[in-house]
Amino acid sequence: MDAGPAPMASARASPFAAKGLSSHKTTAEDARFDVTPMVDLVFMMNIYFMVTWIGMALAEVDLPSARHCVPTDPEDAIVFTVTAGPGKGCTVYLGGVGPENALTGSEVDQKITSAVEAAQRDKKTTVMIKAERRVLFRDIAHLASVATGSTIKGMNLTLAVMEKD
Repeated sequence: MDAGPAPMASARASPFAAKGLSSHKTTAEDARFDVTPMVDLVFMMNIYFMVTWIGMALAEVDLPSARHCVPTDPEDAIVFTVTAGPGKGCTVYLGGVGPENALTGSEVDQKITSAVEAAQRDKKTTVMIKAERRVLFRDIAHLASVATGSTIKGMNLTLAVMEKD
C-alpha cells in the first residue's frame, strides 16, 4: 500500500532558523508579581498611622475661648426641656424631664407664659430651652415666641441641644 509521497523537507529555510530563533511561538511563562514589598509597605503604613493616632489622641487640645457667647447660669434661668413625642409632636417640661414636670393640657402656652412671668418676678433673667435634636424647629420656634412674647420684657433667650439618642 502506498501511503503517498513522503513529506518533503522544506526547500527554503526559515529566516528565523539562521538566527537561532524558532518560527513557532513559544508559550510565555506565567507572569509573576512579587507582593512582598507591598505587604511590607502596608504594615509600615499601619504602624505609622497607629502611632500618630495614639499620639494625637493623647495630645492636649487647646481650644480657643468663646468670644461671642457666655455660659448660662442655671440659677438665673428658667429651663424648659423639650423631647420629641410620637409622630411629629413634642412634650414640654418645666425644668427637667419627668411626669411631674410635664406641661400638658390645652393651655400649654398659657402655662409657659405664667411660668416665665413667675420666674421674672423671682429676678431670673434668662429663658433656656433645652431640646433633643429630633425635635422639629417649628416646635422650638413656637415655644421661644411664647416664652418671650409681647407680655414678657427683658428676658434673654438661650437654646441648647441635648445630644442623647
